[in-house]
Amino acid sequence: MNATSHHRRALLLSCACVATIAAAASPAAGAAGPTVERATLGNGIRLVLSQQRSVPIVAMNCIVDGGARVDPPGKAGLASLTGSLLSEGTKGRTSEEISRLIDSLGGSFDTGTSTDWVLASAAVLSRDFATGVDLVARSLREPTFPPDEVERRRKEILGELEADEDEPGLVAQRAFRKALFGDAAYGSPVDGTPDSVRQLTRDDVLAYHRDEIQPARTICAVVGDVPVAEMKATLERLLGDWQGSGKPLTAKGASAPRARSVVVDRPVTQASIVLGQIGVARSNPDYFSVLLMNWVLGGGGFNSRLMQTIRTKGGLAYSVASAFESSKLPGAFQVALQTKVESAAEAIRLVRAEIRKLHDEGATDAELDAAKDYLTGNFPLRLDSTGKLAGFLGQIEYFGLGDDYIERYAERVRAVTLADVKKAAGTYLQPGELIQVVVGPQAKLAEQGIAATGGASDAAASAAAPAPALAAQPGR
Repeated sequence: MNATSHHRRALLLSCACVATIAAAASPAAGAAGPTVERATLGNGIRLVLSQQRSVPIVAMNCIVDGGARVDPPGKAGLASLTGSLLSEGTKGRTSEEISRLIDSLGGSFDTGTSTDWVLASAAVLSRDFATGVDLVARSLREPTFPPDEVERRRKEILGELEADEDEPGLVAQRAFRKALFGDAAYGSPVDGTPDSVRQLTRDDVLAYHRDEIQPARTICAVVGDVPVAEMKATLERLLGDWQGSGKPLTAKGASAPRARSVVVDRPVTQASIVLGQIGVARSNPDYFSVLLMNWVLGGGGFNSRLMQTIRTKGGLAYSVASAFESSKLPGAFQVALQTKVESAAEAIRLVRAEIRKLHDEGATDAELDAAKDYLTGNFPLRLDSTGKLAGFLGQIEYFGLGDDYIERYAERVRAVTLADVKKAAGTYLQPGELIQVVVGPQAKLAEQGIAATGGASDAAASAAAPAPALAAQPGR
Protein backbone atom coordinates (compact mmCIF):
# COMPACT_ATOMS: atom_id res chain seq x y z
CA MET A 1 0.00 0.00 0.00
CA ASN A 2 1.97 2.99 -1.06
CA ALA A 3 1.39 5.33 2.53
CA THR A 4 3.20 8.37 3.96
CA SER A 5 3.69 7.68 7.67
CA HIS A 6 4.94 10.26 10.15
CA HIS A 7 4.46 9.42 13.83
CA ARG A 8 6.58 6.25 13.98
CA ARG A 9 7.53 4.85 17.35
CA ALA A 10 9.78 2.04 18.51
CA LEU A 11 7.77 -1.15 18.70
CA LEU A 12 8.96 -3.86 21.05
CA LEU A 13 6.71 -6.31 19.27
CA SER A 14 7.69 -5.44 15.70
CA CYS A 15 9.79 -8.58 15.40
CA ALA A 16 7.23 -10.85 17.02
CA CYS A 17 6.11 -12.99 14.15
CA VAL A 18 2.94 -14.95 14.65
CA ALA A 19 3.86 -18.34 13.28
CA THR A 20 0.40 -19.81 13.69
CA ILE A 21 -1.13 -16.94 11.72
CA ALA A 22 1.25 -17.61 8.84
CA ALA A 23 0.48 -21.31 8.99
CA ALA A 24 -3.27 -20.82 9.22
CA ALA A 25 -3.32 -18.27 6.43
CA SER A 26 -0.84 -20.06 4.20
CA PRO A 27 -2.43 -21.02 0.89
CA ALA A 28 0.61 -23.15 0.15
CA ALA A 29 -0.24 -25.24 3.20
CA GLY A 30 -3.76 -25.73 1.91
CA ALA A 31 -5.25 -24.51 5.19
CA ALA A 32 -8.15 -22.16 5.79
CA GLY A 33 -7.56 -18.47 6.33
CA PRO A 34 -7.89 -16.84 9.75
CA THR A 35 -11.30 -16.73 11.37
CA VAL A 36 -12.75 -13.28 10.75
CA GLU A 37 -15.91 -11.63 12.02
CA ARG A 38 -17.36 -8.53 10.41
CA ALA A 39 -19.75 -5.93 11.79
CA THR A 40 -20.94 -2.42 10.96
CA LEU A 41 -21.46 0.24 13.61
CA GLY A 42 -24.47 2.51 13.52
CA ASN A 43 -22.43 5.37 12.05
CA GLY A 44 -21.23 3.24 9.13
CA ILE A 45 -17.76 2.18 10.35
CA ARG A 46 -17.02 -1.33 9.07
CA LEU A 47 -15.19 -3.65 11.46
CA VAL A 48 -13.03 -6.63 10.50
CA LEU A 49 -12.07 -8.57 13.63
CA SER A 50 -9.87 -11.62 14.17
CA GLN A 51 -8.71 -13.07 17.47
CA GLN A 52 -5.21 -14.61 17.37
CA ARG A 53 -3.93 -16.04 20.64
CA SER A 54 -0.33 -16.84 19.72
CA VAL A 55 1.25 -13.77 21.31
CA PRO A 56 -0.17 -11.10 23.66
CA ILE A 57 -0.30 -8.43 20.99
CA VAL A 58 -3.12 -6.62 19.23
CA ALA A 59 -2.90 -4.47 16.10
CA MET A 60 -5.53 -2.04 14.81
CA ASN A 61 -5.56 -0.53 11.34
CA CYS A 62 -8.18 2.06 10.36
CA ILE A 63 -8.34 3.39 6.81
CA VAL A 64 -10.59 6.22 5.65
CA ASP A 65 -11.47 6.16 1.95
CA GLY A 66 -10.35 9.24 0.03
CA GLY A 67 -6.72 10.12 0.64
CA ALA A 68 -4.78 12.27 -1.78
CA ARG A 69 -7.09 11.48 -4.68
CA VAL A 70 -9.65 13.89 -3.19
CA ASP A 71 -7.26 16.79 -2.61
CA PRO A 72 -9.06 19.97 -3.72
CA PRO A 73 -7.83 21.62 -6.95
CA GLY A 74 -4.69 23.63 -6.30
CA LYS A 75 -4.19 22.07 -2.85
CA ALA A 76 -2.09 19.01 -3.66
CA GLY A 77 -0.58 17.63 -0.47
CA LEU A 78 -3.46 18.66 1.79
CA ALA A 79 -4.50 15.08 2.62
CA SER A 80 -0.89 14.17 3.35
CA LEU A 81 -0.39 17.16 5.63
CA THR A 82 -3.65 16.42 7.41
CA GLY A 83 -2.87 12.73 7.84
CA SER A 84 0.57 13.38 9.26
CA LEU A 85 -0.92 15.78 11.82
CA LEU A 86 -3.62 13.45 13.17
CA SER A 87 -1.20 12.17 15.80
CA GLU A 88 0.30 15.57 16.66
CA GLY A 89 -2.21 16.53 19.31
CA THR A 90 -5.75 15.36 20.07
CA LYS A 91 -8.44 16.40 22.51
CA GLY A 92 -7.00 15.86 25.97
CA ARG A 93 -3.44 15.06 24.81
CA THR A 94 -0.60 17.12 23.35
CA SER A 95 1.84 15.72 20.83
CA GLU A 96 4.44 15.27 23.56
CA GLU A 97 1.95 13.46 25.81
CA ILE A 98 1.03 11.10 22.98
CA SER A 99 4.73 10.31 22.41
CA ARG A 100 5.32 9.63 26.11
CA LEU A 101 2.25 7.41 26.30
CA ILE A 102 3.33 5.29 23.34
CA ASP A 103 6.85 4.97 24.74
CA SER A 104 5.46 3.87 28.11
CA LEU A 105 3.38 1.18 26.41
CA GLY A 106 6.24 -0.05 24.22
CA GLY A 107 3.87 0.10 21.27
CA SER A 108 3.40 2.01 18.03
CA PHE A 109 0.98 4.63 16.78
CA ASP A 110 1.07 5.76 13.17
CA THR A 111 -0.93 8.11 10.99
CA GLY A 112 -0.44 9.01 7.35
CA THR A 113 -1.87 9.18 3.86
CA SER A 114 -1.73 7.33 0.55
CA THR A 115 -3.33 8.05 -2.80
CA ASP A 116 -6.49 6.23 -1.72
CA TRP A 117 -6.86 6.59 2.04
CA VAL A 118 -5.91 8.24 5.31
CA LEU A 119 -4.51 5.80 7.86
CA ALA A 120 -4.47 5.60 11.65
CA SER A 121 -3.01 2.49 13.28
CA ALA A 122 -1.72 1.22 16.59
CA ALA A 123 -0.06 -1.93 17.94
CA VAL A 124 0.09 -2.61 21.67
CA LEU A 125 0.16 -5.41 24.20
CA SER A 126 -3.25 -7.02 24.61
CA ARG A 127 -3.65 -5.61 28.13
CA ASP A 128 -3.40 -2.10 26.61
CA PHE A 129 -5.95 -2.70 23.85
CA ALA A 130 -8.42 -0.05 25.05
CA THR A 131 -5.64 2.54 25.20
CA GLY A 132 -4.59 1.69 21.65
CA VAL A 133 -8.14 2.08 20.38
CA ASP A 134 -8.45 5.35 22.27
CA LEU A 135 -5.34 6.72 20.55
CA VAL A 136 -6.66 5.83 17.11
CA ALA A 137 -10.19 7.02 17.88
CA ARG A 138 -9.07 10.42 19.15
CA SER A 139 -6.76 10.92 16.17
CA LEU A 140 -9.64 10.36 13.76
CA ARG A 141 -12.35 12.15 15.73
CA GLU A 142 -10.67 14.90 17.71
CA PRO A 143 -7.32 16.05 16.32
CA THR A 144 -6.53 19.58 17.45
CA PHE A 145 -4.08 20.56 14.70
CA PRO A 146 -2.04 22.96 16.88
CA PRO A 147 -0.91 25.93 14.74
CA ASP A 148 2.77 25.46 15.59
CA GLU A 149 2.60 21.74 14.64
CA VAL A 150 0.87 22.57 11.36
CA GLU A 151 3.57 25.08 10.45
CA ARG A 152 6.41 22.80 11.56
CA ARG A 153 5.14 19.89 9.50
CA ARG A 154 4.41 22.09 6.47
CA LYS A 155 7.99 23.36 6.50
CA GLU A 156 9.32 19.82 6.84
CA ILE A 157 7.37 18.72 3.77
CA LEU A 158 8.60 21.73 1.81
CA GLY A 159 12.19 20.86 2.67
CA GLU A 160 11.65 17.25 1.60
CA LEU A 161 10.09 18.29 -1.70
CA GLU A 162 12.91 20.70 -2.47
CA ALA A 163 15.51 18.04 -1.66
CA ASP A 164 13.73 15.64 -4.02
CA GLU A 165 14.61 17.94 -6.92
CA ASP A 166 18.17 16.61 -6.63
CA GLU A 167 17.01 13.00 -7.09
CA PRO A 168 16.67 12.25 -10.84
CA GLY A 169 14.66 9.11 -10.23
CA LEU A 170 12.06 11.02 -8.24
CA VAL A 171 12.01 13.79 -10.81
CA ALA A 172 11.29 11.17 -13.48
CA GLN A 173 8.43 9.76 -11.41
CA ARG A 174 6.94 13.22 -10.94
CA ALA A 175 7.02 13.93 -14.66
CA PHE A 176 5.59 10.50 -15.48
CA ARG A 177 2.59 10.82 -13.19
CA LYS A 178 1.84 14.35 -14.37
CA ALA A 179 1.95 13.26 -18.00
CA LEU A 180 -0.09 10.12 -17.31
CA PHE A 181 -2.89 11.41 -15.07
CA GLY A 182 -2.95 15.14 -15.69
CA ASP A 183 -5.53 16.82 -13.45
CA ALA A 184 -7.46 13.62 -12.71
CA ALA A 185 -7.19 11.50 -9.56
CA TYR A 186 -3.64 10.27 -8.93
CA GLY A 187 -2.28 13.15 -10.99
CA SER A 188 -2.05 15.26 -7.87
CA PRO A 189 1.03 14.08 -5.95
CA VAL A 190 0.53 12.69 -2.46
CA ASP A 191 2.94 15.08 -0.74
CA GLY A 192 2.08 18.02 -2.97
CA THR A 193 4.38 20.41 -4.78
CA PRO A 194 6.45 23.27 -3.37
CA ASP A 195 3.95 25.75 -4.78
CA SER A 196 0.86 23.99 -3.43
CA VAL A 197 2.31 23.23 0.01
CA ARG A 198 3.44 26.85 0.48
CA GLN A 199 -0.21 27.91 0.18
CA LEU A 200 -1.71 25.35 2.57
CA THR A 201 -3.12 26.73 5.82
CA ARG A 202 -4.49 25.37 9.07
CA ASP A 203 -7.97 26.31 7.85
CA ASP A 204 -7.41 24.02 4.85
CA VAL A 205 -6.43 21.19 7.19
CA LEU A 206 -9.50 21.75 9.37
CA ALA A 207 -11.72 21.72 6.27
CA TYR A 208 -10.19 18.50 4.95
CA HIS A 209 -10.69 16.78 8.29
CA ARG A 210 -14.28 17.99 8.54
CA ASP A 211 -15.24 17.02 5.00
CA GLU A 212 -13.13 13.94 4.20
CA ILE A 213 -12.42 12.07 7.46
CA GLN A 214 -15.81 10.41 7.74
CA PRO A 215 -16.99 7.43 9.82
CA ALA A 216 -19.08 6.12 6.93
CA ARG A 217 -15.89 5.85 4.84
CA THR A 218 -13.87 4.10 7.56
CA ILE A 219 -12.78 0.48 7.87
CA CYS A 220 -11.12 -0.73 11.09
CA ALA A 221 -9.36 -4.09 11.10
CA VAL A 222 -8.26 -5.50 14.46
CA VAL A 223 -6.13 -8.62 14.94
CA GLY A 224 -4.69 -10.03 18.15
CA ASP A 225 -5.07 -11.67 21.51
CA VAL A 226 -8.35 -10.05 22.53
CA PRO A 227 -11.78 -11.74 22.32
CA VAL A 228 -13.81 -10.53 19.37
CA ALA A 229 -16.70 -9.51 21.64
CA GLU A 230 -14.33 -7.26 23.59
CA MET A 231 -12.92 -5.82 20.37
CA LYS A 232 -16.39 -4.91 19.14
CA ALA A 233 -17.55 -3.49 22.47
CA THR A 234 -14.47 -1.28 22.81
CA LEU A 235 -14.73 0.00 19.25
CA GLU A 236 -18.43 0.69 19.74
CA ARG A 237 -17.73 2.62 22.94
CA LEU A 238 -14.92 4.76 21.53
CA LEU A 239 -15.99 5.18 17.89
CA GLY A 240 -19.69 4.35 17.77
CA ASP A 241 -20.99 7.87 18.44
CA TRP A 242 -18.56 9.58 16.02
CA GLN A 243 -20.59 11.57 13.52
CA GLY A 244 -19.42 13.05 10.23
CA SER A 245 -20.71 15.54 7.70
CA GLY A 246 -21.71 12.88 5.20
CA LYS A 247 -19.91 14.63 2.33
CA PRO A 248 -19.83 12.25 -0.67
CA LEU A 249 -16.59 11.16 -2.30
CA THR A 250 -15.76 12.93 -5.54
CA ALA A 251 -12.84 11.76 -7.65
CA LYS A 252 -12.62 10.99 -11.34
CA GLY A 253 -10.28 8.55 -12.98
CA ALA A 254 -8.03 9.52 -15.85
CA SER A 255 -8.66 8.73 -19.49
CA ALA A 256 -5.75 6.99 -21.17
CA PRO A 257 -3.54 9.70 -22.74
CA ARG A 258 -1.96 9.39 -26.15
CA ALA A 259 1.67 8.40 -26.43
CA ARG A 260 4.10 11.17 -25.67
CA SER A 261 7.71 11.75 -24.67
CA VAL A 262 8.85 14.00 -21.84
CA VAL A 263 12.48 15.07 -21.49
CA VAL A 264 13.64 16.75 -18.29
CA ASP A 265 17.00 18.45 -18.73
CA ARG A 266 19.43 17.57 -15.92
CA PRO A 267 23.27 17.52 -15.99
CA VAL A 268 23.61 13.89 -14.88
CA THR A 269 25.64 10.91 -16.08
CA GLN A 270 22.85 8.38 -15.46
CA ALA A 271 19.56 8.83 -17.33
CA SER A 272 16.44 8.02 -15.32
CA ILE A 273 13.77 6.43 -17.49
CA VAL A 274 10.11 5.64 -16.87
CA LEU A 275 7.75 4.16 -19.47
CA GLY A 276 4.14 3.24 -18.85
CA GLN A 277 0.44 3.84 -19.19
CA ILE A 278 -2.86 3.63 -17.31
CA GLY A 279 -3.12 0.24 -15.63
CA VAL A 280 -6.02 -1.47 -13.86
CA ALA A 281 -8.03 -0.98 -10.68
CA ARG A 282 -7.47 -3.56 -7.95
CA SER A 283 -11.07 -4.72 -8.41
CA ASN A 284 -10.48 -5.61 -12.07
CA PRO A 285 -11.62 -9.22 -12.66
CA ASP A 286 -8.45 -9.87 -14.69
CA TYR A 287 -6.18 -8.82 -11.83
CA PHE A 288 -4.60 -12.23 -11.24
CA SER A 289 -3.85 -12.62 -14.93
CA VAL A 290 -2.29 -9.15 -14.92
CA LEU A 291 -0.31 -10.01 -11.77
CA LEU A 292 1.25 -13.08 -13.38
CA MET A 293 1.79 -11.33 -16.70
CA ASN A 294 3.66 -8.52 -14.96
CA TRP A 295 5.80 -11.00 -13.00
CA VAL A 296 6.99 -12.41 -16.31
CA LEU A 297 7.69 -8.97 -17.76
CA GLY A 298 9.48 -7.18 -14.94
CA GLY A 299 7.99 -8.01 -11.56
CA GLY A 300 9.92 -11.24 -11.05
CA GLY A 301 13.32 -9.84 -10.17
CA PHE A 302 16.20 -11.67 -11.83
CA ASN A 303 13.73 -14.12 -13.39
CA SER A 304 11.88 -11.42 -15.33
CA ARG A 305 12.39 -10.76 -19.01
CA LEU A 306 13.36 -7.14 -18.49
CA MET A 307 16.07 -8.00 -15.97
CA GLN A 308 17.44 -10.75 -18.19
CA THR A 309 17.49 -8.53 -21.26
CA ILE A 310 18.52 -5.17 -19.80
CA ARG A 311 20.92 -6.24 -17.04
CA THR A 312 22.10 -9.82 -17.56
CA LYS A 313 22.53 -9.76 -21.33
CA GLY A 314 22.80 -6.07 -22.10
CA GLY A 315 24.68 -4.83 -19.04
CA LEU A 316 22.76 -1.55 -19.37
CA ALA A 317 21.30 -1.15 -15.89
CA TYR A 318 21.81 -2.44 -12.38
CA SER A 319 18.08 -2.79 -11.88
CA VAL A 320 14.92 -2.62 -13.96
CA ALA A 321 11.39 -3.50 -12.91
CA SER A 322 7.77 -3.19 -13.94
CA ALA A 323 4.71 -2.81 -11.72
CA PHE A 324 0.96 -2.31 -11.78
CA GLU A 325 -0.32 -0.22 -8.87
CA SER A 326 -3.02 -1.66 -6.63
CA SER A 327 -5.50 1.19 -6.36
CA LYS A 328 -9.17 2.09 -6.11
CA LEU A 329 -9.26 3.60 -9.61
CA PRO A 330 -7.05 2.44 -12.49
CA GLY A 331 -3.53 3.38 -11.43
CA ALA A 332 -0.22 3.33 -13.24
CA PHE A 333 1.63 0.59 -15.05
CA GLN A 334 5.28 1.49 -15.32
CA VAL A 335 8.78 0.27 -16.13
CA ALA A 336 11.58 2.16 -14.38
CA LEU A 337 15.37 2.03 -14.72
CA GLN A 338 18.53 4.08 -14.75
CA THR A 339 21.31 3.71 -17.32
CA LYS A 340 24.28 5.62 -18.70
CA VAL A 341 23.12 8.62 -20.69
CA GLU A 342 24.88 7.21 -23.76
CA SER A 343 22.86 3.98 -23.61
CA ALA A 344 19.44 5.54 -22.93
CA ALA A 345 18.07 5.01 -26.44
CA GLU A 346 19.20 1.37 -26.52
CA ALA A 347 17.69 0.65 -23.12
CA ILE A 348 14.39 2.21 -24.19
CA ARG A 349 14.42 0.19 -27.40
CA LEU A 350 14.90 -3.06 -25.46
CA VAL A 351 12.15 -2.23 -22.96
CA ARG A 352 9.71 -1.45 -25.73
CA ALA A 353 10.69 -4.65 -27.56
CA GLU A 354 9.99 -6.78 -24.48
CA ILE A 355 6.61 -5.13 -23.93
CA ARG A 356 5.75 -5.69 -27.59
CA LYS A 357 6.86 -9.31 -27.49
CA LEU A 358 4.77 -10.12 -24.42
CA HIS A 359 1.81 -8.25 -25.91
CA ASP A 360 2.04 -10.24 -29.13
CA GLU A 361 3.15 -13.69 -27.94
CA GLY A 362 2.32 -14.06 -24.26
CA ALA A 363 4.37 -16.08 -21.78
CA THR A 364 5.88 -19.58 -21.80
CA ASP A 365 4.95 -22.58 -19.64
CA ALA A 366 8.20 -22.29 -17.70
CA GLU A 367 7.69 -18.58 -17.01
CA LEU A 368 4.12 -19.07 -15.85
CA ASP A 369 5.05 -21.97 -13.57
CA ALA A 370 7.88 -19.96 -12.02
CA ALA A 371 5.55 -17.00 -11.43
CA LYS A 372 2.94 -19.19 -9.74
CA ASP A 373 5.53 -20.87 -7.50
CA TYR A 374 6.93 -17.54 -6.37
CA LEU A 375 3.62 -15.81 -5.74
CA THR A 376 2.08 -18.69 -3.79
CA GLY A 377 5.29 -19.39 -1.88
CA ASN A 378 5.85 -15.75 -0.93
CA PHE A 379 2.26 -15.02 0.05
CA PRO A 380 2.39 -16.24 3.68
CA LEU A 381 5.21 -13.77 4.39
CA ARG A 382 2.67 -10.99 3.95
CA LEU A 383 0.70 -12.37 6.90
CA ASP A 384 3.36 -13.33 9.44
CA SER A 385 2.61 -10.72 12.10
CA THR A 386 -0.45 -9.19 13.70
CA GLY A 387 0.29 -5.82 12.11
CA LYS A 388 0.63 -7.25 8.61
CA LEU A 389 -2.53 -9.31 8.96
CA ALA A 390 -4.54 -6.36 10.28
CA GLY A 391 -3.40 -4.21 7.35
CA PHE A 392 -4.10 -6.99 4.89
CA LEU A 393 -7.60 -7.71 6.19
CA GLY A 394 -8.42 -4.01 6.05
CA GLN A 395 -7.36 -3.83 2.41
CA ILE A 396 -9.34 -6.96 1.53
CA GLU A 397 -12.42 -5.21 2.92
CA TYR A 398 -11.53 -1.91 1.26
CA PHE A 399 -11.12 -3.39 -2.21
CA GLY A 400 -14.08 -5.76 -1.78
CA LEU A 401 -12.03 -8.88 -2.49
CA GLY A 402 -14.26 -11.31 -0.61
CA ASP A 403 -14.25 -13.22 2.69
CA ASP A 404 -12.35 -16.14 1.14
CA TYR A 405 -9.55 -14.09 -0.43
CA ILE A 406 -6.73 -15.46 1.75
CA GLU A 407 -8.05 -19.00 1.66
CA ARG A 408 -8.40 -19.02 -2.15
CA TYR A 409 -5.37 -16.93 -3.10
CA ALA A 410 -3.22 -19.89 -4.21
CA GLU A 411 -6.14 -21.46 -6.05
CA ARG A 412 -6.74 -18.28 -8.01
CA VAL A 413 -3.07 -17.88 -8.87
CA ARG A 414 -2.81 -21.51 -9.99
CA ALA A 415 -5.96 -21.17 -12.10
CA VAL A 416 -4.39 -18.58 -14.45
CA THR A 417 -3.57 -20.12 -17.83
CA LEU A 418 -1.20 -19.18 -20.64
CA ALA A 419 -4.25 -18.02 -22.59
CA ASP A 420 -5.24 -15.77 -19.67
CA VAL A 421 -1.78 -14.20 -19.57
CA LYS A 422 -1.72 -13.64 -23.32
CA LYS A 423 -5.16 -12.04 -23.18
CA ALA A 424 -4.08 -9.78 -20.29
CA ALA A 425 -0.93 -8.73 -22.13
CA GLY A 426 -2.90 -8.04 -25.28
CA THR A 427 -5.52 -6.05 -23.40
CA TYR A 428 -3.57 -4.12 -20.78
CA LEU A 429 -0.22 -3.55 -22.50
CA GLN A 430 -0.44 -1.04 -25.33
CA PRO A 431 3.09 -0.75 -26.79
CA GLY A 432 2.13 2.04 -29.17
CA GLU A 433 0.59 4.25 -26.47
CA LEU A 434 3.34 4.43 -23.85
CA ILE A 435 4.18 7.57 -21.92
CA GLN A 436 7.97 7.94 -21.93
CA VAL A 437 9.93 10.12 -19.51
CA VAL A 438 13.72 10.56 -19.55
CA VAL A 439 15.69 12.73 -17.13
CA GLY A 440 19.16 13.61 -18.41
CA PRO A 441 21.21 16.09 -20.45
CA GLN A 442 18.82 17.26 -23.15
CA ALA A 443 21.51 17.79 -25.81
CA LYS A 444 23.06 14.34 -25.37
CA LEU A 445 19.65 12.69 -25.36
CA ALA A 446 18.70 14.56 -28.55
CA GLU A 447 21.76 13.10 -30.26
CA GLN A 448 20.17 9.68 -29.71
CA GLY A 449 16.81 10.80 -31.05
CA ILE A 450 15.23 11.22 -27.61
CA ALA A 451 13.18 14.42 -27.58
CA ALA A 452 9.98 15.79 -26.09
CA THR A 453 6.79 15.32 -28.07
CA GLY A 454 3.18 16.30 -27.54
CA GLY A 455 3.98 19.60 -25.84
CA ALA A 456 5.85 18.00 -22.92
CA SER A 457 8.36 20.12 -21.06
CA ASP A 458 10.22 20.50 -17.80
CA ALA A 459 7.02 21.91 -16.32
CA ALA A 460 5.64 18.39 -16.20
CA ALA A 461 8.43 17.40 -13.84
CA SER A 462 8.50 20.41 -11.59
CA ALA A 463 4.76 20.48 -11.00
CA ALA A 464 4.36 17.10 -9.33
CA ALA A 465 5.72 14.99 -6.51
CA PRO A 466 7.09 11.45 -6.28
CA ALA A 467 4.88 8.54 -7.15
CA PRO A 468 3.45 6.65 -4.19
CA ALA A 469 5.32 3.57 -3.16
CA LEU A 470 4.07 0.40 -4.76
CA ALA A 471 3.10 -1.26 -1.54
CA ALA A 472 2.36 -4.93 -1.12
CA GLN A 473 -1.39 -4.83 -1.59
CA PRO A 474 -3.64 -7.89 -1.66
CA GLY A 475 -2.87 -9.87 -4.78
CA ARG A 476 0.59 -8.48 -5.28
